[in-house]
Amino acid sequence: MIELKIEQQGEAVKVELTEELLALLGAKAGDTLVIDGKAGGPFTLAARSTDERFERGRAFLERYRSTFEALAK
Repeated sequence: MIELKIEQQGEAVKVELTEELLALLGAKAGDTLVIDGKAGGPFTLAARSTDERFERGRAFLERYRSTFEALAK
């Protein structure tokens, strides 16, 4: 379990995410975190851009190219 402290910073309220949590979420600075409206709901990253999704798909296909070629025979 990871606990985060909510802090007041001027007029805003902030939550500082630890490196451990960023790694767990696969998040980085600038990403958008979407929090489900129900208590105890899941925390997920907002939809990634189309280009980023295609690039991840290409990387996946390249990684398993030999497996896919064997299955296609």
